[in-house]
Formats: sequence, C-alpha cells, structure tokens
Amino acid sequence: MCSLIELRPNKDLLDADFSGYRLSLDPVPIYHHKLQEEVDHVLPSDDQYSFLHVKVFGLQNHLYGDPWARDDVYYVDKRWRVHKSVKNRNTDLLDGAMEVWEMPSNHVRKRGHYNTSLSFPSPELAVLADGAGTLHVVSTGSRIATASIGVLFSDEVCGKEKPFTIVDSRVNESCNRQEIHVLLQWVDQVKEQDEHVTFVTKLEWITLSKGEHQDWSLQCARQLSGVGGLDYAALEPGCCSLYIASGKPFHFDSDSESAVDKNEPRGSKMEETQIQYVWCQTAEDITVWVQVPEETSRADLNVTVDTNYVKVECKDLVLLEGSTWHCLESQCTTWALDRGKLEVTIVKSEQGLMWQELVKGDTNGKEVLAQALVEEMHQGLTHLCSDREVTDPSGNCAPAFNAQQLEECDAFPLETSLLVRLDARTHDVSHRITLGGHQWLFSVPVNVNSVRAICLRHDVDGCVWQLEPPQENKQWPCTHIGTFPAFGYVQASKQQKKFCTCAPDMSYVAVCEANRHVYIYQQPVAIATELRNRRTGQHVACTAKQQLVNLDSVSEVLGVHASFHMLYVLTVDTLYALRVNYSSSAES
Repeated sequence: MCSLIELRPNKDLLDADFSGYRLSLDPVPIYHHKLQEEVDHVLPSDDQYSFLHVKVFGLQNHLYGDPWARDDVYYVDKRWRVHKSVKNRNTDLLDGAMEVWEMPSNHVRKRGHYNTSLSFPSPELAVLADGAGTLHVVSTGSRIATASIGVLFSDEVCGKEKPFTIVDSRVNESCNRQEIHVLLQWVDQVKEQDEHVTFVTKLEWITLSKGEHQDWSLQCARQLSGVGGLDYAALEPGCCSLYIASGKPFHFDSDSESAVDKNEPRGSKMEETQIQYVWCQTAEDITVWVQVPEETSRADLNVTVDTNYVKVECKDLVLLEGSTWHCLESQCTTWALDRGKLEVTIVKSEQGLMWQELVKGDTNGKEVLAQALVEEMHQGLTHLCSDREVTDPSGNCAPAFNAQQLEECDAFPLETSLLVRLDARTHDVSHRITLGGHQWLFSVPVNVNSVRAICLRHDVDGCVWQLEPPQENKQWPCTHIGTFPAFGYVQASKQQKKFCTCAPDMSYVAVCEANRHVYIYQQPVAIATELRNRRTGQHVACTAKQQLVNLDSVSEVLGVHASFHMLYVLTVDTLYALRVNYSSSAES
C-alpha cells in the first residue's frame, strides 16, 4: 500500500519575527571571462510547441557544477567542446576557461535536436549527451587535478537518433560489480489522440554494467511516461527507486528485467471505490457524515473514539474503522442521528494542524472543505489582494512586506503536485507526498551522497527539504534542513525569473532573471553593535541583506551555479563569477 507522508516544518528553523531584507549598497565583485565560442544553445523547432517542450528547452541549466569540486563549473560550446572554469592559484578567483574534451559529432545538428547536457555520477566519471541521440560515458580521472578524458561507452541508448537530455546519474555497486545508472528525458508525441493530449514526458532509466574486461554495456532499460511536466526527478542512493515531482502521475511503461503490469499502478492514483463517508475539518475539530438506513435507531449504532483510533458500526456492519492521521480528544466526541444521516464530531488534540486523511490509508472517505474554513482562508489573504497598504494598530506600516510585491506567479498551481517514490522492482508508488499549497521553487545539490534537496514554499518562507531512502520502519525520511525567510514571497515579484539556486551551506539564495539582473538574498546574521528600530524602539539582533547585481550584458542567461562564496552565471558569450559571502577563511 502507498504510504502518505506529511511535510511538517521544523519550528526551530522558522523565524516568526523576520522583518524583511535590507537593500545593501555594498558592491558585489564581478569577474568575467569572454568565451571564445558561444554556448551551444538549441531552440525548439516548429513541431516542438507544447508546454512540455517549453520546460525542457527554456529552463535547462547550461552551466554544470561538479558536486565533488564546488567551485568548478563546465559548459559546452557550439562545436561540442567541453570547457572547465580555471581559477587563479593565488586568489582562487575566476581566471578563464580551458577545453577538456570534444564530443564526437556522430550526427549533424538539425531541427528537433535537444541541448547538450552533462552530469557527474562520481569523482572520476562524467556522463554527457549530445542532444542528437548519443550518450557518452567518460573517465575523467581526478577532476581536482588536470582531467584526462577517456571514453568508456558511447551509444544511442534510446533508439536511432532519438534526442534526449540527462536528468540525473549515479554510480552503484551491485554484486561486486560497478554500475552506472542514468536518467534521461525527452518529450514524445502520442500517436492516438486522448482528450487532446498530444505530448507526453518520457523518462528512460538505463543501467550500464562494467564487465570483466573493463568494458561497459547496457544491462537494463526502464521507461516511464507522464502527461504533465516534470519538476524534479532523482535516482535514489542504491538505485532501487526513483523520486519524481510533477503535476500529473508518472508510471512505468516497460522494464527489460521484469514485465510491467499494464493496469493502473497501485498508488499512482487513489482507487475508485464507493464513498462510504464524507468528512470536513476546521482548525479545531472534524465532522464526519455517514449515510445509514432511515429506520436505523440510536441503539443500532456504536461509535468508538480513542486517542488515535475511530470506529463506527451500524448493527454488525463496520462503516468506518482505523488509526487516525493524528491524535484526538476522545472525551469530547459527540454524535447525532437524523433521518438516516449520522453526524460524528471529533476534536483534534493538536489544534491548528490540518489532516491529510481521517483514517490512514482509507480510500472510502471523501474530504470536503468547510465553509467557515474557506471564508477564513479568504479573509486571511485579504491583505495580499488589497490595494491599500497594511498598517498595524499604532499606525505604523507592517514591517515585512507590502501587497505591491504580489505577482501572478505568487498564485499556487491549479493542479495539485505530487512528490512520489517509484519502486523499480514492483513498478508501484511506495510513498507519496502531496505538495498542494506548497509552490515548487527549485532543487539544489547539498550533499554528494544524497539526492538533490528541494525548496518549497511554506506560507511566505522557502523551506529546504532533504529526501533520504526509507528506513527499517518503511517511512520515507524528508527532513527540513534549512529555511530562507520570506523567500517564497519575495521571489514571486520577479516576473522575469528564470533560475533559482542557493549555496550548499544555504548561506544565501539567488534569483537570476532571463537577462542582466541577479538578486542575492543572504541569511540573517547577528549584529555586533547596538541597533534599534527608529519607529518601534525594538532591539534588532540580526539583519538580512538583499543585493542586486546588474550584468554588463543583455545576452540571455543560460545557466547558474552557486558555491560557498561564488555565484557563477553563464550567458551566451560570457561566464561571470560573483563574489558572495567571501572571507579569507572561507571554505572552497
């Protein structure tokens, strides 16, 4: 059965007293290198017009960071030459770029191809795709020293001249044999029209195995598809499962190692069962309605409510039974019967906590929103929609934000997004996290031994979550590891936003627009001197800085990468390095 996981932020990582970012006029040192050849940048053809194509082409990051060498970045030029950034040995600052490898031109670039892509599954291996259908696996040696490239594998793994991009890659040891797992993505056209759906997102999960003679061969190929766009996909450490965040569910189409059940995968959506009860919730309690025969009397009914258990019986028929999502105040339960309609009211033990389910794993119930809750939500958002500035009772302006910063992108997606764990052996969804109400912001590599961390909007904040493989209790750990105060709010005002990223230590977060502008938001830091608010007189213990950087180029921004104290930005013809959070003792 699919397990539902709830995202509960760590209150110790939230700052309820955050008063906003202060615009800093401190200059941000900028270093740049003019490229000898422009970056390889492919635009969609006339046949690639869907929203899925827009996401694949428009949001691809052309600047590739090395997880094992945080200050090293790579890009590919129009001649398919891979370049690596070069740092000055004395200053550790950007000093240019050097060519490290040239991909073979197996196919001439033409319309319909994808952009080149690059991924680093280990400290000594790299995986590259030419966007024309060929996947290359190369040995780089120690990339911290001078890299020496040697081709280990090269083939059209998805079919003859079938273009794709690389989403993720990982090295795994299985039965004393080294494996490379690579996740590929492309957009395919559906042959049979199905409710006007003409394009689907395809994922190809391939496994390469190292033989006795040090040669690499294709061992396994799994294919998945989904109607909607892809926000996030990652191979689980151990390579036995796949993590996917999307608006619509993905499912396995084929697996070369085991047959795929063509029926609807269990857990990909709730099974269509007859609704036996309806429930709604407020911040304090839950009301359940159950339809019973009109001739039913109170003596025929038995309602049992414990701390984390509920059971409703009508004569010998069990209408509702199981463990509740959270704890209850069992002594406060009331119920009434009126003309065949049983109404049970139970009180939450933790008020203000909204439940995802009434009974864990029970699909026989349907939740409806309480009218009072809807009105309360609208009332609470009124200040965000008003054209009047919000003031506190003393007449002072509200300290944090104003309604003019709200943009269309501040609204949540109409479709509820899902973050799921797909098991490679059973082809089913083993765990699921509902992201409804949590706007997707970005993903970033924080730990080389873990999947990319994800940043979601919670209220006005941006919360960073780290996913880990399930433990012995079969729970899927999703740990809240950091918070960017009010970032969910401030990023919504950036209409031209293209990329978001943060430092590995989460000391700063950056928003990069499509052209020129880069916004840097640094975490609050303690103030050594005495500082008080002139209006309220309150002592200010820490401040958070916002910095705006204007690049000296109008060329489109194609990529971004954040290290501990450098923010790299790639345009069509220039590589920039912005010096952020730098000190002589900073960790490189």
